[in-house]
Amino acid sequence: MSGFSLRHSGAMVVCVCLLTGCNSSSPPSTATAPSASAKCDSIASEAYVTRTELAQGSLGADAQMMLRFVQFTDDHILDDDGEAINGASILDPLAPTFEAAQRLQEEYSDEALNDMITQVNDCNSRYPAEFMIVTGDSADLTTVAETRRFIDNLDGRHDQLSAFESACIAALGDGASDAQIALQCTRFTGRGLADTQTPDPDPNDPSYQLILTRSAQQLFATEQAALSGRAADGSVDPSRETATRAPGMPESLRCDAGPGCSNVALQMPWYVAFGNHDGYLRGTIALTLGLNEVSQITGRHYMFDAHEFIDEFFQVQPAPGPVGHGFNYVDITRRIDDDPRNDGYYALDAGSGRVRLIVLNTIIDGLDPRIPIDLLRNPFALSDGTIDRVQFEWLQTELAQSAGRGQLAIVFSHHPDLTFADFGSFAPLVPIDVTAAELDAELASWPHLIAWIAGHTHQHRIRAFSVHNEIGSNGVVETAVTCKLPGACSGFWQIETASLIDHPQEQRLLEVFDNRDGTGTVRASVLQHRFERSKTLAAADDRCALYLTDPAAVAAGITEANLGALCAQGGVREGTPQDRNVDLIFRMPQ
Repeated sequence: MSGFSLRHSGAMVVCVCLLTGCNSSSPPSTATAPSASAKCDSIASEAYVTRTELAQGSLGADAQMMLRFVQFTDDHILDDDGEAINGASILDPLAPTFEAAQRLQEEYSDEALNDMITQVNDCNSRYPAEFMIVTGDSADLTTVAETRRFIDNLDGRHDQLSAFESACIAALGDGASDAQIALQCTRFTGRGLADTQTPDPDPNDPSYQLILTRSAQQLFATEQAALSGRAADGSVDPSRETATRAPGMPESLRCDAGPGCSNVALQMPWYVAFGNHDGYLRGTIALTLGLNEVSQITGRHYMFDAHEFIDEFFQVQPAPGPVGHGFNYVDITRRIDDDPRNDGYYALDAGSGRVRLIVLNTIIDGLDPRIPIDLLRNPFALSDGTIDRVQFEWLQTELAQSAGRGQLAIVFSHHPDLTFADFGSFAPLVPIDVTAAELDAELASWPHLIAWIAGHTHQHRIRAFSVHNEIGSNGVVETAVTCKLPGACSGFWQIETASLIDHPQEQRLLEVFDNRDGTGTVRASVLQHRFERSKTLAAADDRCALYLTDPAAVAAGITEANLGALCAQGGVREGTPQDRNVDLIFRMPQ
């Protein structure tokens, strides 16, 4: 194992390369998976729906498997002790658009992820998957400690040294004392300090069904736990307080993978894409000026520089790898240039070279050419997505090259098209290089592009972007499509997967088959975890959210003695049967 250093706009990135090399465009080879589709206990026990909007066909018994992988998305590992301090959660009772804090289940984001890893490992032992990919929002408040908790969970470890702390210690110099290191560096990372725990909220208590009173109670309970150092058993120890220090993994997971340890490592390579919660204040507003200076008091450090987020994925366990978790596949010329914004997208081969995986970076970091300095960012960027023209041209090249190699292609990103900035509330105030329609048209113009897989919406939703008479549409976006290869372009599947933080707390297993009749199948299966405390609270949280600014819900609550009438989401996140366990038929390119 060797290491080398790269400098990006004054920030040092330390890359530790495996034998395959930091710059390899292909992951380590894996054994060919069996052709049979997975039948794991963690897959939702629902019938599969065959969808034929793009091609007629079905998944037959003699279909040949090309690729199997897992999608995690919107895991939102959360420092709930930091919600009131840095999270602006006091705004949540005022507007449903801020629904990102004070969930009933927030205490258990680590445990839900850990159990999902356990279920995926069990499935993987019988039906091997080639990799897992996280399509954004691995953390919630954009802090280094949350990202480290996410990485520790997947690594089956706790308190691993972070890239942030390493750089901080180096900046202090050789003469720094242990106390100085602890104050200036360690307390921002969560190392050595367990997450404090509040008592579980009671969903049957009416005061937890109105967002205003719920938020007040949870804010009080959370900060009381943070100040007192409350443990899961109710005991308190002020030396464990997390009001001025970022917490690490919860006590139940503070062990390294091994006999008797519930903190298990994911048993497959995994990759990461940027989400808006990986680069914004609370994932909603791109502001930077003064925030980390203020957070010196609270022990939270925001990662506004994309490289801070990227660096953490090089400070990981070498197995199952790869070191860098996808960012090691970024083209070397982009990694060593002076642009700090162009290292978040990459591509690699999978399925024994038969499939090209193209991972986009769709976050808007708020940098705006109309604003003269980087410290001031456009506050209207919010949580919407887009890509710039340079990344779009890179995508075009990737699609052309993979088509020339005879590969299938799959695109991954955090944002799906309908959450791009041109659909946002402040579209005229945000620079938009590439619209959702332009991106959809480009993807649809390549017959070998079979799917665009995303998260962000916290719901299961699958749409066909179908092309007829050179017009492509998914029912919302409609645009002209010019096919770039011989033969008709029929379109591609747009797959969105629910989050692990919100009900129904589910993820996906995806399998790609060649049906051997000119068609293929993407089998998308819903994966479920078994950490019941979190599931119960998440279901109640989704059912009983009454916002002050939701007149229809207030009126329903007054006229009907039915808590279901107060539902803010109404089951949208679970999706219909056509969004859950599905066989998505596509036309194999000629």
